[in-house]
Amino acid sequence: MFAVQQEETALPPQIRAMNWRTDRAAVLAFQKEVYETNFPGFRMTVSFLRDYEAQLRQALRSQMERILVLEDEEGVCGLIWLSLITTMVEPLVGYIKNIYVAPRRRGEGWARALLEEADRWFQQNGCPKAALDATISNERAVQTYLRAGYVPARYRMEKHYGSTNQIAGA
Repeated sequence: MFAVQQEETALPPQIRAMNWRTDRAAVLAFQKEVYETNFPGFRMTVSFLRDYEAQLRQALRSQMERILVLEDEEGVCGLIWLSLITTMVEPLVGYIKNIYVAPRRRGEGWARALLEEADRWFQQNGCPKAALDATISNERAVQTYLRAGYVPARYRMEKHYGSTNQIAGA
């Protein structure tokens, strides 16, 4: 009798709605990397996390927002936070508030899959377009958004005050 060794194959990650009870800790843990990578000089604080947690709870109760997570055999490894917003010039826009894929799953197309889920939800809700903000220095994310069909529409320009940007002669 020959023993047949079966190779264990891991199930592919799944995208599903966020569950507050089971996913909260992982989603909050991602935020240090998200914010410190995309906002140079930002440092995570307890009060920031507390405020972020309150916003997550509120979003999960809102029909105007949706939070999806990416989960693999090791646990939650990504998220996308979607919102239906109105602006002064547009009655309805699908806005991506946050997107993240853990390092162990980067380069496998999961950000694109999350963006495709966003497209479906936005279109089902009548959005004529989707928008997001991207940090210029996060080149990998910018390239992902470009490949997914996003194009630059406006520049957000900043002016910093303090010792590095003082008025000459002042």
